[in-house]
Amino acid sequence: MPFQKRTNFTFPLDGIKTFAAAEGLDDFIKKLEKEFFAEVTFKCQYRMESEKTDLILDMKCNFGLTESLHHFSTGNWGGFSCDPENQEVSSSFNRAFAELSALNKGTIDISELSLHFKDTSIIVSRTNDHSIPEQLGAIMGMASEHFVYITKGLTEMPYEIFVPVFEESQQNGVAPENGQHSYFEHWGLYFEADTQHDVMVYSLEHKTMAKEDFFLLD
Repeated sequence: MPFQKRTNFTFPLDGIKTFAAAEGLDDFIKKLEKEFFAEVTFKCQYRMESEKTDLILDMKCNFGLTESLHHFSTGNWGGFSCDPENQEVSSSFNRAFAELSALNKGTIDISELSLHFKDTSIIVSRTNDHSIPEQLGAIMGMASEHFVYITKGLTEMPYEIFVPVFEESQQNGVAPENGQHSYFEHWGLYFEADTQHDVMVYSLEHKTMAKEDFFLLD
């Protein structure tokens, strides 16, 4: 069953203007750097047809993934906290983004977030509007819960983790019946294999890996 990796935009390149300006963006970046102990760089892309701005964020963190997940679980990294009633995970990332969105009257979103740890990178692609800030806490929670499995029983760390990857039937922007793509079905894992790359698809439901082809969106 072939899969696609959503690392590129679903809209065509014409009609997009790259620039580096948005109301409150400097404060947003400073908050992320403080809360995540990270160096943050970004790109802005303005979509003229919708008059909205997409952010592409790169966060270079000072920890390995294991240490970051430990600080995540204790609430000392990223301002993550879990509501015991509904089990939803909130974060300083989402709160900072909500302020940024309000300043820009809802015309800004995050299309891709790359978390670069000392031993791996987690690349999160947008699945729906505001999906990255709203779901980042849950994604990190799943990374912690499935850590043993995605590291092959703690024997090998993938050097890149793509969240999520989709079945071939969902490529070209075809949404599922409920209109929502899930972050918690399949992830793409890249491992070093001698001089080659070992590409695996991890099923969160079954906690299993399989070798699959990826489809890239141009």
